[in-house]
Amino acid sequence: MTEHSARKAPTLRDALVGCASLVVADGLLIAQAFALLRLEVPRAVLLTLFPLLILVALAVPTIFLLRYLKRRGIPLGFDRLGAKGWHLLWEFPVAVLFAGAGAALIGPLLGLEPAGETASNDGSNLGVVLTLIAYLVVGPFLEEIVFRRLVMGYLDTVAPAAVSVIGSAILFGLAHIAPPAMLYTGLMGIALALSTRWHKSLWAGLILHFCNNLLVQVVVVGAI
Repeated sequence: MTEHSARKAPTLRDALVGCASLVVADGLLIAQAFALLRLEVPRAVLLTLFPLLILVALAVPTIFLLRYLKRRGIPLGFDRLGAKGWHLLWEFPVAVLFAGAGAALIGPLLGLEPAGETASNDGSNLGVVLTLIAYLVVGPFLEEIVFRRLVMGYLDTVAPAAVSVIGSAILFGLAHIAPPAMLYTGLMGIALALSTRWHKSLWAGLILHFCNNLLVQVVVVGAI
């Protein structure tokens, strides 16, 4: 994405503000849940509200970050995919195979077991819709801006492309906290970064990110 960053490359401050927005998202979610627990809200009600809490926690820092980047005059990088867009059809399965096989091979060497994700909701249609909006749309949108536009965009100005790709992918993996998830998402981060750079558009990373999260949701639901 070096060519696009030339319009106005993100600075270290911009990258840090982006990372801070993710910390704020986690903080908001924890604060909301803690406040409801202090109010002794019944567990059933808390589970019902949880999808909304997630959506609010992601939406608030996303709006703040978009306003910040607009003031800074930094374009998001969602340029048209053009004639190369169809390549995403094969890039997605390759990315999943790369991340999945890499995690399966490296994980045992590091003593990491595959993550057993759990999905819990109140079963209401609204809860499911809110969870999917947060997990499939808002979350990937925010993360692509932070890691592929700001972090990778900044690293492009101070390091070779390989360091930029791997560095942004490592941070992307670390942001997912659970060690087994870190490994898979870190490797997926490499694929997302390479796709974004090749297509010269953040749409590439966002589409692959969306498809990956959708696949994970399908696998989780199928395992329940």
